[in-house]
Amino acid sequence: MNRTKHSKVLSVLEERAARYRERREYGSKSKSGDKFDETGTVDTAGLSDDDSMEEDLEDPRSTLEKEVLEVGQVDEELLQVHGVAPGTKQDGVCRLVYENLNGLNSRLSQNEKLEKAKQINHDLSVDIVCYNEHRLNLMHKDNRNGFSQLFRGGESDIRSVAAHNRHEGKESGRVQEGGTAMLLFGELIEQFDFEESGRDESGLGRWVIMTLKGENGLTTRVISSYNPCYNKNQTSKTSYQQHRRYFLTKEHDDTCPRKRFREDLVRQLKAWREKGDRLIVCMDANENIYKKSIGKALTDSEGLGMKEVVGDFTGKKVGATFFRGSTPIDAVWATPDIEVVGACVMPAGYGVGDHRMFVVDFRVSSLVGAAPPKIVRAPSRRLNNKIPRITDAYNKILEKTFIQHRMNSRLLEASDRSKSVEEAKRRIEAIDAEGVQYKRNAEKKCRKIKSGQIPFSPEAAVWIRRRQVYYSLLKYRKGKIRNKSNLRRSAQRCGIKKPLSLSTREIKERLSVCEKKCEYFCKHGQSYRRKHLQNRLSIARKKRNRIAEQKILEIIRREKERAFWRRLNYSMSKKKGRSVRMVQVTQEDGSVREATTQRTIHEAIWDNIHGKRFHLAEQAPICKGKLRGDFGYMANTPAGRAVLRGEYRCPEGTDEGTLDLFDEIARLRQLIPENSVSTTLSSERWQQRWWKAKETTSSSESGIHFGHYIAGTKSPIISRHDALKTTLCNKWGFALERWTRGLSCMLEKVAGCCLVEKLRSIILMEADFNANNKEIFGVNMMANIRKHELMLEEIFSEIGKTAEDGGLAKILFYDIVRQCRRTAAISSVDAANCYDSIAHAIASLVFQACGVPLEGVEAMLSAIQDMKYFLRTAFGDSKNFRNSKVEVKFQGLCQGNGAAPAGWAAISITIVNAHKRKGHSAVFMCPITNTVTKLSAILYVDDCDLIHIDMTSDDSAFVTFEKMQESVENWGRLLIASGGSYKPPKCFFHLVSFQWDRKGQWSYENNHEKLEYAMEVPLPDGSIAEIDHLSVDTAMETLGVWSEPVGSAAGALEAMTTKAQGWVNDAKESTLKRSDIWFLMDVQFWPRVGYGICCNIAPHAMLEKCLLKQYYEIHPKGGVISSAPAVIRQLGKGFYGMGCPHPGIECFAAQVSKLLMHYGCSSSNGAKLHVSLRQLIVELGLSAQPFQHSFERYKKHVAWCWLVSIWEKCDIYGVKIVFNDTPLELPRERDKWLMQEFIRIGYSGDELLRLNRVRRHQQVLFLSDICGASGRTLDERYLRKRGRYETWSRIKFPLEKPAASDFRLWNVAIRHLVPAAGLAVRLGKFLHKGYKVWEWRYCAEANHLLHIHGGAMDVYEPSSASGRRWKKAISGCDVDEIGNPCSVRMSTEDRVAIVSVAAPSEPVCLPESFLDVLREWGNTWMWDSLRLLGEDDWIVDSIREGTCIAVTDGSYIREIFGDMCSAAFVLECTRGRGRILGSFPEQSQRACAYRGELLGLMAIHLILLAVDKVQPIVGGNVRIYSDCLGALKKVTSLPANRLPSGCKHSDILKNIMINCSNLSFSCEYLHVEAHQDERKSYQQLLRPTQLNCCMDINAKNVLWGLVGEELPPQGVFPLETVAVFVGKEKLTSGSEDILRYWCHRKLAKEVLAHTKVKVLQPDQFEEIEWEAVYKALTSEVPRMFQIWACKQVCSVAGTNEMQARYTPNHCKKCPSCGVEIETCAHVLTCQEEGRVALLHKSIDLVDSWMKDQGTDNCLRKVLTEYAHGRGGKTMGEIVGRRGGRWRQLATAMDSIGWRRFMEGMIPKVAVTIQSETEDASRCRLTVKAWSAGLVVKLLEVTHGQWLYRNVHVHDIISGEKARNRKESIRKELEHQMAVGEDGLAEEDHYLLDINLDDLDHSTGEDQAIWLLALKAARKAQQLRESRANGTAAGEDRGAAQL
Repeated sequence: MNRTKHSKVLSVLEERAARYRERREYGSKSKSGDKFDETGTVDTAGLSDDDSMEEDLEDPRSTLEKEVLEVGQVDEELLQVHGVAPGTKQDGVCRLVYENLNGLNSRLSQNEKLEKAKQINHDLSVDIVCYNEHRLNLMHKDNRNGFSQLFRGGESDIRSVAAHNRHEGKESGRVQEGGTAMLLFGELIEQFDFEESGRDESGLGRWVIMTLKGENGLTTRVISSYNPCYNKNQTSKTSYQQHRRYFLTKEHDDTCPRKRFREDLVRQLKAWREKGDRLIVCMDANENIYKKSIGKALTDSEGLGMKEVVGDFTGKKVGATFFRGSTPIDAVWATPDIEVVGACVMPAGYGVGDHRMFVVDFRVSSLVGAAPPKIVRAPSRRLNNKIPRITDAYNKILEKTFIQHRMNSRLLEASDRSKSVEEAKRRIEAIDAEGVQYKRNAEKKCRKIKSGQIPFSPEAAVWIRRRQVYYSLLKYRKGKIRNKSNLRRSAQRCGIKKPLSLSTREIKERLSVCEKKCEYFCKHGQSYRRKHLQNRLSIARKKRNRIAEQKILEIIRREKERAFWRRLNYSMSKKKGRSVRMVQVTQEDGSVREATTQRTIHEAIWDNIHGKRFHLAEQAPICKGKLRGDFGYMANTPAGRAVLRGEYRCPEGTDEGTLDLFDEIARLRQLIPENSVSTTLSSERWQQRWWKAKETTSSSESGIHFGHYIAGTKSPIISRHDALKTTLCNKWGFALERWTRGLSCMLEKVAGCCLVEKLRSIILMEADFNANNKEIFGVNMMANIRKHELMLEEIFSEIGKTAEDGGLAKILFYDIVRQCRRTAAISSVDAANCYDSIAHAIASLVFQACGVPLEGVEAMLSAIQDMKYFLRTAFGDSKNFRNSKVEVKFQGLCQGNGAAPAGWAAISITIVNAHKRKGHSAVFMCPITNTVTKLSAILYVDDCDLIHIDMTSDDSAFVTFEKMQESVENWGRLLIASGGSYKPPKCFFHLVSFQWDRKGQWSYENNHEKLEYAMEVPLPDGSIAEIDHLSVDTAMETLGVWSEPVGSAAGALEAMTTKAQGWVNDAKESTLKRSDIWFLMDVQFWPRVGYGICCNIAPHAMLEKCLLKQYYEIHPKGGVISSAPAVIRQLGKGFYGMGCPHPGIECFAAQVSKLLMHYGCSSSNGAKLHVSLRQLIVELGLSAQPFQHSFERYKKHVAWCWLVSIWEKCDIYGVKIVFNDTPLELPRERDKWLMQEFIRIGYSGDELLRLNRVRRHQQVLFLSDICGASGRTLDERYLRKRGRYETWSRIKFPLEKPAASDFRLWNVAIRHLVPAAGLAVRLGKFLHKGYKVWEWRYCAEANHLLHIHGGAMDVYEPSSASGRRWKKAISGCDVDEIGNPCSVRMSTEDRVAIVSVAAPSEPVCLPESFLDVLREWGNTWMWDSLRLLGEDDWIVDSIREGTCIAVTDGSYIREIFGDMCSAAFVLECTRGRGRILGSFPEQSQRACAYRGELLGLMAIHLILLAVDKVQPIVGGNVRIYSDCLGALKKVTSLPANRLPSGCKHSDILKNIMINCSNLSFSCEYLHVEAHQDERKSYQQLLRPTQLNCCMDINAKNVLWGLVGEELPPQGVFPLETVAVFVGKEKLTSGSEDILRYWCHRKLAKEVLAHTKVKVLQPDQFEEIEWEAVYKALTSEVPRMFQIWACKQVCSVAGTNEMQARYTPNHCKKCPSCGVEIETCAHVLTCQEEGRVALLHKSIDLVDSWMKDQGTDNCLRKVLTEYAHGRGGKTMGEIVGRRGGRWRQLATAMDSIGWRRFMEGMIPKVAVTIQSETEDASRCRLTVKAWSAGLVVKLLEVTHGQWLYRNVHVHDIISGEKARNRKESIRKELEHQMAVGEDGLAEEDHYLLDINLDDLDHSTGEDQAIWLLALKAARKAQQLRESRANGTAAGEDRGAAQL
């Protein structure tokens, strides 16, 4: 035994056991052989035929001889299986594996033992694994991977429990002797009880417990335990001595640890047994299990009465279990009530440890009662289109078969020869069935499925192929292979010489060597694969094969990401619902019945889902009585055709909802032509659809999955066959039998909720059927609806809209109600099972009305009606099915049907239109223009909010409630008529009205407390149900967005904090690395927490604070101390902040994006924003640009709303928003805004607020409103309170009820403004009609004075010759607003005198040319270079005649201007009548060539629009050319009323969409190839191409002309509705990063100067080039490097000074110099020689980098010298007498300081000097890239100082921490040696013989254990003396010595 190492013998045993595993496999290729086959990409033809390969095969004889010598020292019994080797695990069996690991490494990669253990668990299909002696110190920082992470990776779920000695975790390293662990896989996880499972309570890790709870209270506990082996060396690290030291020092017990183990374990087992628990104990007893005490204690019939399962099952006692032992020391025991169905002990070396492995099978029913279901997984697919050769093989096989059997031509013949639908169906059905068989066969033959457990590499492929050849040779020896030539060639390719002459023994011996090599590559193959991929990547790059390079890089990236995300998802992924393995059915009495078997589960699902849910539509009136007879299921009857014509006469008693739907269906048919939706699928369209499909999508009960159709897109024959077949089905109107087989995939909506009504049922239809439905209904029908402009703004599930848009629509509704203070109501009335509750007769009528041919409708609906529903649950796919009855068919559209979303949208359109025709809609009115918009609801699939407000009237709360009740009832009737119904438990409503207090302040009324406001909804059975009436401050979630009418955002903030806290809690419990935390913060945390942030209207202060607590908790996990200043938590990472998402800034960015997207559009949200903004303008009364006023000063003047929340953030961050479409103009010359006049004369604060309240009540906006017709005197009418029903302005003002004191103040104020003597400067003439409603008007033509009041008009005639006095002549005439406004003085009721008459306003001059229109629009910077050539008005004639062409081109030259692009354009008549030329540049951070092209297209469209405004040209045409195909496609595909979310360059595209989409003539967009002049002469080019080349030159010339000039600022486009400016940059949707930078910059200026941070003062801050710093920290460095930069700059890094704050007695001194206190500043200035040398060397490297990058030579020298100066030399001294930029550099650098410069804060002027360098040709980088690079290099210098410091501190032997720890140990040991032998037993005196000098060269771990042993020895002696003396004297002495 002494001659052979332990590890060597184990290695040999392992090899022998591996051969044992494969012993039965030599005869033929085995199952285990399959695991060595990789993905099938290896071909022996590509392998070397070199003889050297043969040399790799070690002589098998010598191998066997060595093995005999080495294994001969091991007992023969250890090499055999004790019992029967385990076979395939049977159903209803739980397999347990127990083994002593003999140590395990916690690495995830390159871990042989772990890989082998996982492979064994996989091969044996293990359920429970018990391990002991894992030797892992689980407290050590390097052992971050727990057992669940180590053993995760297969398909099974996993639970784990692990334990170790926690009491010596700090003294031990990564390795600690002992330890126990258990793993649980598979179905039994359902029975795992976490609370009852755990570890040994002593904390010594002696055992772990897993508790399984079954039915009827059945409990089984599985225990894995380790009894320490005796060891007398008290200084050893063995488990025995660990336990002994603990018992002595902590429990003052000197009992033998082995005895304590036995006593404690047996006591615990008995306690469990007394409770009736069943027990399984796996143990390494380290003593004879049959003869010694612990085994006897377990099997004692009067005690636990357990049985040793292997010996009991086999009838033979177990032999030695340790590979060098002679007695059994390991065993598995179980109580008699657990049934054992198999048990054995495997040979030594089979497992991973040095003990034999136990494999025991238990009957599951004896553990937990009824066995949990066996999870049956879907079979794998052979066809994988990610591997091109597999696709090619599949297509080759299938094409050959299709051609051979004339599949396509037979389809055409079948259709042409058929005379009836039945005949066509029969013929095509036969061809389809034949094609399905061919496809299955092609998939079967296209490749062999291989496990891929050996990662592919050429080295591994050699041995895999050799192994395959040797197997073939064995078959040849048995006579199973006759083709010798192929076999010989294969062998030669693998380097096997003379293969046919090898004997069977030689083949098997060589095969054994191949198996070893394959085992090796199975463990180490990943490294070879990485090497192979890198090699192939190098070859591809050398060959410049870009395609191959991209594919290889994609493979590398995918494999890296797979491992990366597996680790992250383990800790942080959301808990997902599982496949159904048990369902609960609610009984009529409220009780719940559980179904647990496959049969009962299937019956419960079929009865409660398919039997009920898919028959819900039967409740529709059209499915009953005479209507059912008239329409049937398809509405393909005369009655159906009559409905479409509008001629159907409904039977008496037909419900109102059905009548309304029939009327609306008839109207749709009048608008949409019949059969206008194409049901023909071309091969090209079929291929386009499947190119984009996701192959892994589940579908098709037949097995013809997505992969078949994706592969078919590469074959014109196959794609033609599939497209033709579906087209013929649509043509004839039938469904293939295969299409009527659906697979219901049952999933849990909420993880763990098994109620059958809560399950999600997804129907997996046939892939081609679903694709056909998506194409016909989802694409063609919806396109037809959009073409005829029938898509409603109420529907938010439309393409381009999001659920967030729906949430925002609700927020804006609440805002408008709050702003105008009118009563309103909103009812959330969700539909129940909307997709499944659609009556097919109604659906058919709606689809036909939308243009779908009846045959296409029948093809889809008939398949659903005849559907056979199979089930997919945890039991697999059912063989049985549930179909509809003959008399009652299935209806609905089914979840999972590609036509369902489009079908529901079409039905929703019909319902909404019918609802609105009954007058049920919210009436929104622009308060300025009085434009009315009507919207009835907010719909997103089944989520529906009915809204009601009438801004044209002042309804009471009761009237509003009645109207909402009617609306809810009508909507319910329509829903029921379509087959659906309400879901009352989910329905609620708010009734919003207002009240005012004595001070005139408004508040919400508590309508929810009034019983009369009880709303009821109709149900299909004719009954009604009451729904909840919620208070206005109750927040509810809609579409993931929380909102409430009061607009407090409390619910939204609470939801955010709740989600954030949940994520933080998961992160805190995980073992993720610091970098993972920060990575997930960006990609997981914020997308989850920040969803719907654009709808959040919380004040900025609340947003800013809402997540600070969560950030405080998570920062330690990210490596940042908790006490770091709170102000840096949310500061952007580009400004040395921690970079946690700032809710305020993120909300601002999201809101601005939505504003740019919606404002100005005619969408629902666009219309509401239009109304809300104008309400804000009227309410504030300061100007037409409210966002440009101080929010802090005027915030109390307006109601809080979404727009006001944006205004607040604009004010905080200095962002400017300009609205360019506000139709408010001053009515008179020299007019003023009244509120501004109040401010001018000194009103402010509360007085100004009160005046504004009265102003709104009096309906006043301008100074002219309160003046008389003369424009000088006061209109006395405004001194009195306006009556409630009086209208004094055309503008609609919000309701106000000011107090009497407010009116007194008002009278004083307006008297002050307009004194009795009148204005000092009279107002001028009227500029337009104005907004004031003049009560008196004088008509000079009729010489009448008109008095308009109360909706009527009185006529006055002159009563005197002078004409100044008038008397009433006629009363109560109809109002006719003629004449000019005038002011009068009342004499009597019937007599008045005219005081003044206003002069009429001048008529508006219409533009005479399109140039006038362009000037009228303003923002004329785009037309500065516009040139016109040719005749007058030539363009009108040219457009009319179709001879006008327009050509544009854009340019972008990054090398000149990185943020400037240009456009040039020309409009020309092809007959030479004229030409318009123009060009312009635009500065933007989003500048690019694509934007330049779009700018040119916009300029052309604006000119055409201007021409159209002057003279509409009906029927003309313009051809527009561009060389940018992407820009042309974008412009031609613009939607009608809104851009999709996240659209780039939205400012340009929206301008075209809003203003230029309705020209009176048509535009044709054509592509011209660019730069043709480079290969052809100008004369050879067509005219559009010539013009394109000219425009290309012009656009470039514009940019070249700006070189050396001051760049023009970015301007607003003509007609652009809204512009958001961040500094000089105009934002577009999709450029939120610019806004984030701006906001964080402003925040950083405050934070870095904060008293708790003190990094930079404001003047220093402005000197720094922050764009470079931002780019460097956000894009150029890893996240953890940025975190280090944050900690260094903000002085929160782990310096000794910082650690001393929270660690008592921690030394603050620098670990290097030992003199100064170590702070972050000192890290750079430390004088220690090594640190200084490293600093200078690092600075020299920066200098070299600057030189290589072409840095200005003088700049490089001064920067390097300044850096070397280490703060001892100022930049002023270095620069000397140089002036200009250099003096500015000196000032800036000396202001910033040396430390901050070394931390990357470079001055702006340095970047300016570099940009102006004379030798620009040497610059290898752009200025921006150079400056960011310099920041990184400087940070790397500082980081290098930290690296030096950390090595000095943290080195495990010589580091400062190690030295301090070892010094503490040294002092304690010296103290123990000074005490001497006193208190030690004689046999323990040797403990004092320790060499302390060894501490200097070791980690000190052994000495720490030695110290523990000394203390334990003294304690043991103390206890002995105490027992001997019977006194406590010994205790006192021992305590003193300890």
